[in-house]
Amino acid sequence: MTVCIKKVCEYNISKIQDSLSQSLELINFKLSHRKTAVLKPNIVMPAKPKTSVVTHPAVVEATINLLRNAGIEDISIVEEPAIGLDVQESFRVSGYTELANRMGVNLYGFDDIEKAEIQWKYGKLKIPKIFLDTDLYINLPKIKTHGYTTVTLSIKNQKGLVSSQIKKYIHTIGLHVPLIELAKVISPHLIIMDGIYAMEGEGPTQGKSRRLNTIVVGTNQLECDITASRLMGIDPCKVDHLAYGINEGLGEAEPVITGDSIQSLMRQFLPANLEYGRKLNVYAWRNPAACSMCMDSFHKAIKEAVLDPKWWLPFVSKFAWYALFGRINILQGKNASLPPLPGWNVCFGTCTKELAKEKGFAYIPGCPPVSNDVLKSFFSA
Repeated sequence: MTVCIKKVCEYNISKIQDSLSQSLELINFKLSHRKTAVLKPNIVMPAKPKTSVVTHPAVVEATINLLRNAGIEDISIVEEPAIGLDVQESFRVSGYTELANRMGVNLYGFDDIEKAEIQWKYGKLKIPKIFLDTDLYINLPKIKTHGYTTVTLSIKNQKGLVSSQIKKYIHTIGLHVPLIELAKVISPHLIIMDGIYAMEGEGPTQGKSRRLNTIVVGTNQLECDITASRLMGIDPCKVDHLAYGINEGLGEAEPVITGDSIQSLMRQFLPANLEYGRKLNVYAWRNPAACSMCMDSFHKAIKEAVLDPKWWLPFVSKFAWYALFGRINILQGKNASLPPLPGWNVCFGTCTKELAKEKGFAYIPGCPPVSNDVLKSFFSA
C-alpha cells in the first residue's frame, strides 16, 4: 500500500485541508459513498495543543471539513484519556469540546457509547460499537516518542479503544504483542498523522515539542507507523511492536512512499531513555509492565504542591532535599526490578504493593495513585 508524506509547516486549517485532499488523491482513497465517520485522535490527558501531547484540533477540523465537502454529515470524535483521568476535562483543555460544539459533531468518551464484543488472542474484548458500524474509521495520532514502546503512533493510539481494565492487562503482559494483536481485529480505513509539531524525548506526555513539518496519510497502520518512525530517525525494526507486525504480515517493511520524500523531512529525534526517566535526582525506573499513569500522577502531584501553600514547607524539607542532594527511586509496574542506584525507594501503585511490603520500601497505593496520597507520602514531615 502507499503512504503519503506532505510538508505542512503550520496549523493553518486551509493549508492542512489542501494537503489532506492532495494526499487522498495520491493514495487513491475515495470518500464518496460513505455516510458516517468516526475520528480517533490522541487525547491522552488534559493538555493544550501547543504542548504536542495531543493531536492538534486543527488537524481534526481540517479532516471534518474534508468529510463534509464529501457529503458525510454524521461525524463523531471518540477518545478515552489515560487511566484515571477525566475525559471531559481532557476534551475541554485540549480544545475538543469547543471544536465539537462549533463544528456540530458528536464527542464521546469510552463510557458514553454502546460496546460490542469481539474476539482476539486473549479472549473476548469490548470496544465501542461505533468503530465497527461506521463507514469510515479514521485514526489521527500524534507523532511522538515513548518511554515504553519507543514510538507512539497509529497502532499505539488504538489502545484508547479498550477499557481501563484491558489497558492495565495489556501493560502486565507487555505492550508490544497485544498492540499488534489489537490491530489484527480492528483497523482504521484511514490514518492521518499529526507531525507538524511532534514530540521527542520523554513521550508520550513529558517530552519536548519539536517541529517536524509533516502530515502522514495512509491506509495501513503498520506502514504509516514505519514511515513516521523513519521521519523521527528511528529504525522501525528496532521498535518491538513494529518488528512483530512485520513478522505477522500486517504490512510491508518498505512501504511505497508518495508526496514528499522521507529524506527531505527526516529529523533525528531524541528518544526516550528506556532505562529511566529523570528530573534532577528523581529516577523513575522503566518497567515494560507499567503504564505511564503512575508517573503522570506524580507529575500532577508536584504541580499541585507548587500551587498550594500548605505543601510548601514539607516539599522543601523532604522532596527538594532528595531531588537536589540525594536520590529518589520510583518503582512501578508488576515485577519491578530493584533499582541499581541507592536512594529513597518509593513504590508507586497497586502493582508494587508486594515489593514494598517485602523490601520495606515506601508505598503509594492506587491504580493510578491520587495526588493527595502522593503528596502525603513525599511531602509530609
